[in-house]
Amino acid sequence: MDLIFEQALPVLETLEQAGYEAYFVGGAVRDYLLKRDVNDVDIATSAFPSEVKQLFRKTYDTGIQHGTVTVRQEGELYEVTTFRTEGKYVDFRRPSEVHFVRSLEEDLLRRDFTMNAIAMDKTGKLHDPFLGETAIWRREIKAVGEAKHRFREDALRIMRAVRFLSQLEFTLEEKTRQALNEEVDLLAHTAVERIRVEWVKLVQGKGRIKAFELITEIGMERYLPGLLGQKEALKRLAHFRFSEIPSEDLVWLSLVLARQPDSVRAFLRAWKLSNQQVKRTEQAYTWIQTGKPWTKYSLYQAGAEGIRLVEAGKALIGEVNDVESILVSYEALPIHASSEIVIDGRFLMAFYEKAGGPWLRELLTEIEEKIVLGELPNEEEAIRRWLLDD
Repeated sequence: MDLIFEQALPVLETLEQAGYEAYFVGGAVRDYLLKRDVNDVDIATSAFPSEVKQLFRKTYDTGIQHGTVTVRQEGELYEVTTFRTEGKYVDFRRPSEVHFVRSLEEDLLRRDFTMNAIAMDKTGKLHDPFLGETAIWRREIKAVGEAKHRFREDALRIMRAVRFLSQLEFTLEEKTRQALNEEVDLLAHTAVERIRVEWVKLVQGKGRIKAFELITEIGMERYLPGLLGQKEALKRLAHFRFSEIPSEDLVWLSLVLARQPDSVRAFLRAWKLSNQQVKRTEQAYTWIQTGKPWTKYSLYQAGAEGIRLVEAGKALIGEVNDVESILVSYEALPIHASSEIVIDGRFLMAFYEKAGGPWLRELLTEIEEKIVLGELPNEEEAIRRWLLDD
């Protein structure tokens, strides 16, 4: 058993010693069986939330209405969720009600795919009523029970199925695939923020070519912001060759490079990205589109991470440069941030005996650029002389 499970064993043991059942569940068990890295574990138990809270000194009500209590154990946080069943789904996302139960099998029955409906006890023994381990051996994504019901409960499961197709390089079980095709329109009810999370993982997967083929085959792009009628763009994106698992920044830059929207900002805002993410992607795309070589000042403006992003984007469209030599040039710059300049706005206002205003920002920018270009030493006396001569 992996160390991450061993570290969590005291949580299971505490629950069992009090007379309750407790298991590792979900993606952690799936990834353990696949020999993938397990980054965190989830625990399911027959103990109700109030009973869990009585057993541990430090707990947090992170999702108590759905049965989840976060437990602090030896400095680590573990989500402990009560076995539950769910009422009708009224918005293709959330159940109208949740019922806590004492049965593990009832809890596993509500999960999306059989590979995610496996529980593992403290000895490593699997509890697998829906043959999820068999699906893993077959490298198959198969819905628990009736696939249409699973997708109608939570339409995001349609997106998750395609994400797993890419991430795990599995295939879709035939009935699950058929249900996905028939129920794809349910994605219209899914929040963009939830789709966005799955999209990033999908693009980061090694099996994205098959995933994108399925997306265009069933018309899923209709429900992806700005991608209606963009089958060719998705085909370009699918065939981009990443040198490693792309960062989230590169995921969005690659999408923009494939789609080439008239307004990058409007396109990315439709995906509900943060302003910072939009700005980074838009700047990188603009630098690539201009096709201009790096200058000292553009290196300074981009920064090390921006340079890496731009060069990774260029590599996707066939322009491969020596990134390390470019970074050496960046490191050789006199300064790497405006905070490194030896003078500031207060110095200039005192020097000119003048209140601040637009002139101050313009002058600071001019000084910054001259220092970066090596035309002015980053020394107070040198700057003072330049101001007197100017």
